Amino acid sequence: MSVRRPLRVLTVSLVLLFAISGSILSLHVTPSSITALPQNLESSRALDTFTHKAGAGIITPHEIVIDLGSPELASTFPVESARMNLVEVLSRDKEVFVTASGVKAPFVDPTGRYLRIFLVSHHDIGAPQTVDLVKRLRTGYLHATHFPPATRFYVSGGPAQGFDLISALKSSAPKIVTLMLVITYFLLLRALRSLLLPFKAIAMDLLSITSACGILVLLFKSGIGSTLLGTYHLPQIEAWVLLFLFALLFGLSMDYELFIVSRMREVKDRGVSNSEAIVEGMAETGGVVSGAALILVAAATGLILGDFAGLQEVGVGLAFGLLIDATIIRGLLLPATMVLLGRWNWWLPTSLARVLKVKASPLGSRETRL
Repeated sequence: MSVRRPLRVLTVSLVLLFAISGSILSLHVTPSSITALPQNLESSRALDTFTHKAGAGIITPHEIVIDLGSPELASTFPVESARMNLVEVLSRDKEVFVTASGVKAPFVDPTGRYLRIFLVSHHDIGAPQTVDLVKRLRTGYLHATHFPPATRFYVSGGPAQGFDLISALKSSAPKIVTLMLVITYFLLLRALRSLLLPFKAIAMDLLSITSACGILVLLFKSGIGSTLLGTYHLPQIEAWVLLFLFALLFGLSMDYELFIVSRMREVKDRGVSNSEAIVEGMAETGGVVSGAALILVAAATGLILGDFAGLQEVGVGLAFGLLIDATIIRGLLLPATMVLLGRWNWWLPTSLARVLKVKASPLGSRETRL
């Protein structure tokens, strides 16, 4: 069907994949989900009771460190007055549940140079309200104080560390991913001796990954199917899970792609038509890819049945990502696109082949589609 009705297969496959991936637009990321612990543990039940009474933020308080610049200043009247004024201002913030400050350890170090103020917010680490509080602390409250001019402020604690982690990932991940995709393209360009197939391979890998992330959002955030699978219902996905899934799914999907298409390339080099190369390549490799995917899906199921939220997210993302990749993407989308590309699949200009030190692949004559 993928060979005989490629345009219809391509359209239906893309609509289905985009529908699954669309939920990624509502994805929210957290540095961790420390409250999503096995509920059968006594410590977990105690933690739930504690957070229910005092607020989820009690586990990861904010910490403000104030460097006065010189020793023995913490006990002076101007500094004490400024500290009390700052604590009063912070206490009026709607997100702050309680503040803790004082004139002795652990709020003042032995030298009298450093002060510490602890804040407990109503929401847990990674929540939008907690992130907004970190921003207000850094850009608002701490700049409107009456401490000595040389005073320096630092916002620390779990929420600030999580905020910095997510910010660092957002700024560095696009550059790293772009570099990885460029390197992958040139490696595939040389391996497959084709100008277009590497683009197609990368695009399909990214579709597989975004579909897996879309499933994560549907299951964990929206709660669709969470009762059936026994997974947590959480507002956010852990950042490390997304990074782990990207690396793992990209590698596995690229392995499947290279395994299938390289076999098609070998068949095509024997002088057969594009359609015959696709059919023979899929026939000889499809079963191996499907079997490998099923084995990994079965292994990932063990993570889904576990009690830790992060591991459940890895299991769901890996299992559904591999299922989608082995069925919709490799079984339908890959052959359909290759039929539609026709002779352009195997084109590698002589000038570029000379640079890559591989055999050129001239553009063949137009073929009649089956």
